[in-house]
Amino acid sequence: MRAVDPPADGAMGAASAETPPPASQTTAHGPAWASPRTAWFTLSMIGAVTVFGQMDRAIFYLLVSSIKRDLAFTDTQMSLLMGVAYSGAYFLFGLPIARLTDVATRKYILPCALAAWSLGTTFCALSGNFWQLFIARSIVGGGESVKGPCSVSLISDLFPRDKLPRAYAAYNFSIRFGEALALILGGLLIGYFASLGTVHVPVLGDLRDWHLVFLIFGLPGVFLAVIFVATVKEPARHGRKVKGSVPLRDVFNFLFRSKARAVLIPILLAAAVNNIEMVGVGSWRPVFYERTYGWTPAQFAPIMGIANMIITPIALVAGAFLSERLARLGHADANMRIVLWANIGSIPLGIVSPLMPTFELSLAVSLMSTFLVIASAPSLLAAMQVVTPNELRGQVNALYLFTLSVLGQGLGPTGVALLTDYVFQAEADLRYAMVTVAAVAGPIALALTWIAVKPYGRAYKESSEAG
Repeated sequence: MRAVDPPADGAMGAASAETPPPASQTTAHGPAWASPRTAWFTLSMIGAVTVFGQMDRAIFYLLVSSIKRDLAFTDTQMSLLMGVAYSGAYFLFGLPIARLTDVATRKYILPCALAAWSLGTTFCALSGNFWQLFIARSIVGGGESVKGPCSVSLISDLFPRDKLPRAYAAYNFSIRFGEALALILGGLLIGYFASLGTVHVPVLGDLRDWHLVFLIFGLPGVFLAVIFVATVKEPARHGRKVKGSVPLRDVFNFLFRSKARAVLIPILLAAAVNNIEMVGVGSWRPVFYERTYGWTPAQFAPIMGIANMIITPIALVAGAFLSERLARLGHADANMRIVLWANIGSIPLGIVSPLMPTFELSLAVSLMSTFLVIASAPSLLAAMQVVTPNELRGQVNALYLFTLSVLGQGLGPTGVALLTDYVFQAEADLRYAMVTVAAVAGPIALALTWIAVKPYGRAYKESSEAG
């Protein structure tokens, strides 16, 4: 069906998202979908915001050694900055703002969050001790807690159900592209600024390489926030059964008492456990390459970034194509089946990657694991939207991202650091701490994913029959 664009928000307040669209913009089944042009433009702007968010998030991992060098932090202190500082603020702000996302004008919420985390990254450049960095990282975490729920909610109202895997593939591409760009630009900038030594900047004083990188990564996001507000239209909401924000009690009743619990609870638990391994190992991977193979960020980061840029679109297209193909063949559980298959392949690769004898082999095995994870990501997001009513998506997506960022980001890096500092008791044995975390978390996440496959198939059939 050819749809027409929803009306622009203009200066309307938060209640505008609940104003019924005019008759010319509705169908017999509710508001019309945005035109393909509007939908894809909005998705491209969401993607740009996501790229900036992933860059600001990922660049910190490349700068661990530089920050430790100048501020004399331990691995455990660095893990707290990577994890607890970020995830603690994510916990405090994520769910309350996600509730706002379900009823308010999202085209204003997302750019405000972008401006906040961009300023947080900039404040990292101005920090000179542990607690200043902790506060700056908390601002980044608080701002980025909004990015995922708001973006996913917007996308679910831009594209009909049969187009969601493709739309989420494009969204996930922006996530991986941002991470890859952080590696490429970050590695090149670290190498360049390291050659300059200390640089004196008027007003700011003497700055080292990591200060300058944070400044370059942080400030442009504020300008993108202004462009987003000026150009993006708020899409009409689809499939809503109630107006206003759903009480938190009803959200938990849905999670724990509805049929969807058989799908969402295993997904949430699997995401938490899986991300403890993925973030725990991934956040320390740059330091691992330095300590184990002697490769500096200026050497390995551009290679990793370019490799990720190459495999990401291939993986996303392959995953979305396979998911849609299985669905056309009548497999109602197609989305979760893709996620299960990807876990079966990626977990063993993640365990053995740190044990490889050379950097090249370790990177190659890591990229194979990453390919499978990327390919399955759109299917996982699509599966969650299928079983979640529109009025609950912002909050349910926030709970999903809570498990990823609060539990995964909070426990993963610190778990690896504690094993390194207190079990293996040698920085050179970081690789064994990474392997331990991967070997424990991976099989648990796989089992939880397997539990969700059949219930999801049943839920998909019921949703399709209900229209």
